Amino acid sequence: MKYFLSVFFLITTFYLYAQETSIYVSPNGNDNYKGTKKRPVASLEEAQYLVRKIKRQRRSNDTITVFLREGIYRVKQSIVFRTAIAGTEECPVVFRSYEEEKVVISGATPIKNYKQLSKNHPLYKNDPETGSKIIEIDLLEAGLNEFNQIRLSGFNGIEKLRPYTLRELYFDGKPMPLSRWPNKGFSEFTDVISDPASTMNRKGIVYKDSCISTWEGEPNILLHGYWKHLWADAYEHIYKIDTKKQIIWLSPPYNYYGFEENHPFAAYNVIAEIDQPGEWAYDYRNKRIYFYPPVDMENASLELSTCETPLIVLNNTQWLTFKDICFEMSASEGIQISNSNHINIENCEIHACARSGIIMDGGNNNTISSCEIYDMGRGAIKVSGGNRETLEKSGFIIDNCHIHHLSRIDHTYTPGIYVDGVGTTISHCEIHDVPSSAMRINGNDHTVEYNEMYHVVTESDDQGAIDMWGDPTYRGNVFRYNYIHDVGPYGNDEVNAYWGRAAIRFDDVISGNHVYGNIFRNCSEGIFGAIQIHGGKDNLIQNNLFYQCSAGISFGPWSYERWMKWMKDKGILDFSERNKNLYIAHYPELIKFNEDLNKNTIVQNIFLECGETTLRQEKITIFNDNIEIDESPEIIDLKKNNYSLENLPEDIKTISFEPIPFEKIGLKSN
Repeated sequence: MKYFLSVFFLITTFYLYAQETSIYVSPNGNDNYKGTKKRPVASLEEAQYLVRKIKRQRRSNDTITVFLREGIYRVKQSIVFRTAIAGTEECPVVFRSYEEEKVVISGATPIKNYKQLSKNHPLYKNDPETGSKIIEIDLLEAGLNEFNQIRLSGFNGIEKLRPYTLRELYFDGKPMPLSRWPNKGFSEFTDVISDPASTMNRKGIVYKDSCISTWEGEPNILLHGYWKHLWADAYEHIYKIDTKKQIIWLSPPYNYYGFEENHPFAAYNVIAEIDQPGEWAYDYRNKRIYFYPPVDMENASLELSTCETPLIVLNNTQWLTFKDICFEMSASEGIQISNSNHINIENCEIHACARSGIIMDGGNNNTISSCEIYDMGRGAIKVSGGNRETLEKSGFIIDNCHIHHLSRIDHTYTPGIYVDGVGTTISHCEIHDVPSSAMRINGNDHTVEYNEMYHVVTESDDQGAIDMWGDPTYRGNVFRYNYIHDVGPYGNDEVNAYWGRAAIRFDDVISGNHVYGNIFRNCSEGIFGAIQIHGGKDNLIQNNLFYQCSAGISFGPWSYERWMKWMKDKGILDFSERNKNLYIAHYPELIKFNEDLNKNTIVQNIFLECGETTLRQEKITIFNDNIEIDESPEIIDLKKNNYSLENLPEDIKTISFEPIPFEKIGLKSN
């Protein structure tokens, strides 16, 4: 009997603890309920209250788990997680889907009411066949009460982004493109002029295509272009169109770099140019959206993003995990994390947001793992952590993420992963279909390993799949066992790149980094090799396979005068002097910081079927124990054999080339 009571007591206690540390949420729940499995609450805000209640009672050190039941949780503003919701190492807090149920946190509002375009509308009159397929959405009926012009930014060449958001239209869960002219490629402007009578130095561009003259009276045209540099996109906004002189007058603020004639641009949100399935345009004056559905609207879903802040925000909190949740359709970011520690974003899907997927600023030991992030207006992940003054590492980990189809809105400097600070590890990620870089790396002691990158830098000029820029104290970064291939446009180069594209670009004095055991295939264009080193030194390029690249490694040497001017103008000399002892202890080669310029080491590499081994190589370069192998019928496609080198000439044994673990590169099987 005593044994039976003891067992009964243990089972009952376990059940009570499980109840106390598990909270259930459902779109069909009620916030007046207790959050049990049978009586779930309805909102994450109420779930947070119950978490705080459990923490105050301190009945258990078990993990507190908030189970989200299947369904769509629609938010109109950010769900904020602060210090009060924080877990501890012994008692972390987990928000996750229940078992394998599909859980969606959405920033969109369903559109139920729409009608066919009126036959009296100019769009119908100009093209009845297309006009008969276009629908008209009354935004007042959709519940919106604020109607402003669309403003967008692009790269603009400034550090602080303008915080523009964009309400987007979604058809069956996919973001639809704003109407675009021309449908493919770009137009060009022939001249840049100023209005001497304007007090704001009004700028205008002279156009040559008469089609633009038909847009007079359009309420909100956006011009997207590469106005001066083919690596810096920006949006300009139209003030008015002078059809007689063929001048588009622009509204400030203008892009940072200015304008240069004969550069590419395209127009967006032109109502008169809705001529492709999927295109739409927004008329803020008449509070309407005009949409050309890609297929029949029957049984299709139509939604508009209305949440103009990140879907969830974590501020000054810790030991939180979000798992098995889909975050979608924000007019801003998906997730924003600030000054928080031990945060895990695991096995989540983040897609179709107008800005970036995850922004992480500050904190330490945070992990983003096994996530899929795609269809973003900007990049996928942007993290900044660690301390460059002390070289304290962030401990951030980005692992096993599938990142693709990015930069729909801002095309340049919106990479798949943007890292700043010290000590982030990026591993086993697959990144593809990005107009600009797969990764942008700033700072020190980062590790980038076992990643696959392809079909990146498909539009921008003067970029690398992995890109670094501007500071020779960005040192100690290791790039190893990555597979980078097929960099550049799919077909025609729509911007007519001038400089080129590379697999890894160490631009403007990047120095002191190690590139080891990578495979570079078909990833050099223009005057760039697969690796481009511009003015840098102390870089070690070792044990890499360059395969079917037009050039292996390219250089852009800098003079001493140019180096010193850059160090002074960018404040790098001051930073170096302030942190001299720490940095020399960590990076001994900095004893000769302003000496041995352009000296890099290239050793134990294989250049297989490459047009050129190096371009513009300086005499000071250490180039030893490398092998060049020309195209040969005996050499089969290496990819078919997992890049095994066993069929290559025996000469490779003389350079002690270590096998590259190709089978371990890329996404993990789970």
